Amino acid sequence: MTRQVESDGRLTTGRDALPLALGGMVGIGVLLGPGPAAAAAGPWAPLGVLVALLAAVCAASATAYQGRAHRGPGAAYTCVRERMGLLPARVGASAHLAAQVAAMAAIARVIGEFFLPSASALVAGAVILLVVLAATTGLRIRGVAAWLWLGLSLVVIALVVAICFAIAPVGGLPAHVDPGASPDSAVGIIGAGGVLFFAFTGFERPAAPADDGDRAPWASVRSATKISLVAVAVLLGLMIAALTYQLGWERLALSPMPIRDVLTAAAAADLVPLVCVGAAVALLPVLLGALESARSTGLALVRDGELPGVLGRTGPSGTPYVLDLITGVAAVIVSQLVDQIALMSFAACALLLHYAFANAGARLLLSDGPTWPMRGACLGMGLSVVLAMSMPISAMLTTLGVVVVGPLLAGVVSRRWK
Repeated sequence: MTRQVESDGRLTTGRDALPLALGGMVGIGVLLGPGPAAAAAGPWAPLGVLVALLAAVCAASATAYQGRAHRGPGAAYTCVRERMGLLPARVGASAHLAAQVAAMAAIARVIGEFFLPSASALVAGAVILLVVLAATTGLRIRGVAAWLWLGLSLVVIALVVAICFAIAPVGGLPAHVDPGASPDSAVGIIGAGGVLFFAFTGFERPAAPADDGDRAPWASVRSATKISLVAVAVLLGLMIAALTYQLGWERLALSPMPIRDVLTAAAAADLVPLVCVGAAVALLPVLLGALESARSTGLALVRDGELPGVLGRTGPSGTPYVLDLITGVAAVIVSQLVDQIALMSFAACALLLHYAFANAGARLLLSDGPTWPMRGACLGMGLSVVLAMSMPISAMLTTLGVVVVGPLLAGVVSRRWK
């Protein structure tokens, strides 16, 4: 793989910024998100894609500027701590860590549903442990491998969309719900945008990398992030259109696994094993990416004494194996107790809260900088709060619990280790 060396001696991989970003986004948000989005907004769900895209653009811009200003792990946390103080930083970091643990559990549950629906929780636990153990050996999916895995994800999505549109739905016409039959569905656009925001997370991997080996030139980061966000929005739109063509809004809203259900509805049940296995394999790098994101914030907390120093202990590969193992064990426990839809909703809510603080920190960081990024950070802060407040009550209450308990524990740890 050809590498460019910048003047500071840092290795950069500009052409690999795109699969690093897009490979972290094309996951269960695209495969699973249309279901809860349809439940929230019905036929108005496609507008939720645009709302989620706008929030993601603001968050990605803020994260990129923070990653540029603060090298190393936890750029958003570091920026918030320096610009807003300790408590907001603890709240945002607690939300981010909890969201990534929930995301890992949700991804693993979906992998389990694809591989072995009758024992999805057990498969999920095993997959998480395998990925964590692989990560502790220094496994990082980059370069050609990242492109190949991204290609597999796109092939799976293209196959599902093609099957849906190639076969006429039962009755010969697309199932349809009259917008007038759901008078409150327009209000659910914000709720749909909140859950679909989860599909766009992953942009922070090239925008604010914890490892300088993933730091690409600024122009490459900006172009890769823009392309990735637009591509995910298009994929979400295609997936929603394909699923509703076959299932209709009402059936889609009730489906816990839309991909499997739509293939059965389209008389393509023979392809279910092939598509499910392909989708499960394609999700493995996304699971690893969630672990890397949690590791980034965790290392920043360890560095500042907010978590015990033992968590930062590294092995021969240079990875913090103690932190990774504890994160993995937490994800395993959660995956055994909660289903994938609830996990995804909570992860989206917690991430939105995290990016509300990240946008606020970026607003202060850019106070003397470019005008439009600063205004985008203001918009992103408000939009993140509105979207988070539109999530299910259970997700909001769990997020509230996390941001209360997390800072308290960080305070206890910081006093104990001073």
